[in-house]
Amino acid sequence: MQRSLTYTAMPPIQVPLPFLLAAPCFALAAALLLAWQGETALASRWSPVTLAMTHLLTLGFLTMTIVGALFQLLPVVAGVGIPLARPVAALSWSALALGTVLLAGALGLGLGPAAYQAAAGVLGLAGFVILAAVGTAISHKIVPAARPLVRGVRLASAGLAVTIGLGASLALYLSGMGPLDAPLLTDIHASWGLVGWVVALTATVSFQVIPMFQGTPAYPRSLESWLPAALVALVAGWSAAALAGVGPLRLAAEAGVALLLLRYAGATLLFFRKRKRAADVGTYYWVLAMGSLALAALVHFLPLGADQRPLLSGILVIAGFGMSAVNGMLYKIVPFLVWYHLQSDPSLPRERVPALKNILDGGRALRQWRWHVVALGLLAAAPFAPAVLARPAGLFQALALLLLIRDLGGAAGLYLSLRRPPSGTVVQGHAL
Repeated sequence: MQRSLTYTAMPPIQVPLPFLLAAPCFALAAALLLAWQGETALASRWSPVTLAMTHLLTLGFLTMTIVGALFQLLPVVAGVGIPLARPVAALSWSALALGTVLLAGALGLGLGPAAYQAAAGVLGLAGFVILAAVGTAISHKIVPAARPLVRGVRLASAGLAVTIGLGASLALYLSGMGPLDAPLLTDIHASWGLVGWVVALTATVSFQVIPMFQGTPAYPRSLESWLPAALVALVAGWSAAALAGVGPLRLAAEAGVALLLLRYAGATLLFFRKRKRAADVGTYYWVLAMGSLALAALVHFLPLGADQRPLLSGILVIAGFGMSAVNGMLYKIVPFLVWYHLQSDPSLPRERVPALKNILDGGRALRQWRWHVVALGLLAAAPFAPAVLARPAGLFQALALLLLIRDLGGAAGLYLSLRRPPSGTVVQGHAL
């Protein structure tokens, strides 16, 4: 169901943009870590370097972008704003960024117990501020048509709360505080973080942004309503079965999640065949994301090694689905934010505002997508030949992310340059 959008309710650009610009820098750090460590980073899912890379991507890239997108989307789509948006965004951004650096340093560099404790505290603060801000916003009266979006946000926020709680417990355990069944809780933590938070919320957001930016038919209201709820319910059932040691129920929940992911990916790919607009880099990224998600679901049923299956599943969900979907949204959202806030500025002459298509060159975006595809292919194959493919995968991914940083930074730089008072000649437009 298509919704009317309230663009006048947009927060200041300073609210979402720092999240969207910082996120690729954390992913670049993960790629450089892979290029530096090579085989060690993909030898096992329990490698400290692997865990550091995982959290740089899930916290620094995916969660950073998701939070920025939520602060932007909720006022526009649901008609509810984040209270005290600018100071809340600044505090959320600072705590999430610092906590991610501390945790990655503790995991990957062995910074010691104090770093784990500090990371648990700072990331706990970030989670509290984000969840309180989003929860306060969606507790108000919302636009009726946005109820499925808000329901999905509520469910995914619950997933984030569980993820943070388990993550903080594991960080304190690693600092030497208290006994835990760390492998079991790590599995549960990863399941809630990837499925209950990243996939559930990305799917919820995609129900809005894919029809909006790609011109596809609207998703059926039934799919919008039950998919996030079913994912969260299955993860909860899987967690209970894992804690209780009930193997058959655990396997059934895993199979249920896999089938749901296949259903969502298949429906989205079908809608792309019915789109009304020409394909662009956003289309290619979403198709890549859905193909990766479907492959991740199928990997569950393949006879792979004990380390290969979780590594490959994680790569396909985090880098294939999450990073691809986020990259596609960044190439749409950042230029739109720059263009909208420029043309809404009454002090800026209209002739100085470039057309939306000139904010960020489509050819550059397409080249970045190609490098990302190559990197993803190498990364997906790396668990089977880490000594040969790990470093090339890291280098290609680093190159793709440098291009993304250049493109998004160029759009932000254009915004700043046009907001300055003109000196001498009038700028007619600017194409990056």
